[in-house]
Amino acid sequence: MTHASKSWTLMHSFDSGKTFAERGVLTLGLSEEGDIKFELTNNENCVADTLLASSKDLYQLKIMYGNSEVLTSVLACQIRRANFRDELTVVLNAKAEPVSLDYHPLVSPLAPTCEELEDKHTVTEFTTKVAYETANFGMSIPSLLPETNPPQGLKFFSKPGSKDGPVPQDAPSGPQGFLTKYWYIILPMALMSLFGGEAPQQEGGEQEGQQQQGGAQSAAAAKPAASAPKGSTARQRRGKRG
Repeated sequence: MTHASKSWTLMHSFDSGKTFAERGVLTLGLSEEGDIKFELTNNENCVADTLLASSKDLYQLKIMYGNSEVLTSVLACQIRRANFRDELTVVLNAKAEPVSLDYHPLVSPLAPTCEELEDKHTVTEFTTKVAYETANFGMSIPSLLPETNPPQGLKFFSKPGSKDGPVPQDAPSGPQGFLTKYWYIILPMALMSLFGGEAPQQEGGEQEGQQQQGGAQSAAAAKPAASAPKGSTARQRRGKRG
């Protein structure tokens, strides 16, 4: 029984993409048990050019299919630090075409730094963990949220008279009148007009009464002075001089 399969050529470069060489072949198909199988077959001695890379060069991977390609890159020295052990994940679209690459060298915490690496190595091929992922479409958000019930024991509060809120039983059926709508403004103004003008009148009456009392007192003081005899006035003056 023949199973349908797809394959792509995996190219790599140790000099920041200046020259590419074939690293291996990626194959997507079905196993004998009917499960999806995705594997990478690396070429022999495909790490020979790694000594040509400096610590600043990039190691690049790309998949060629038709007139398109998918590219990813890491520092070339990280490949040597990982001792050529890496992990590659290919993201496929609905047509089983590669749209993205996720590549990680499996560097040990005890591995030397890029400056401490030796010029020679004994590894001649990669040890690669390969996997694939499919592009999943996100959930579409509806334009209107569905109606939901409140949790048990709780109740949603809504504004009376609103579209979704309950209509109160004592609400007027027709439009509100002017006094009903603006009573809180008219009532204080009416109270101020009724009680605000009496205080100045009382104060004015008190001032007039005080003026009348002052005038009566001055008149009463002037009468005894006018009825007094002239002699007594002269005597009083002489008494003041002595």
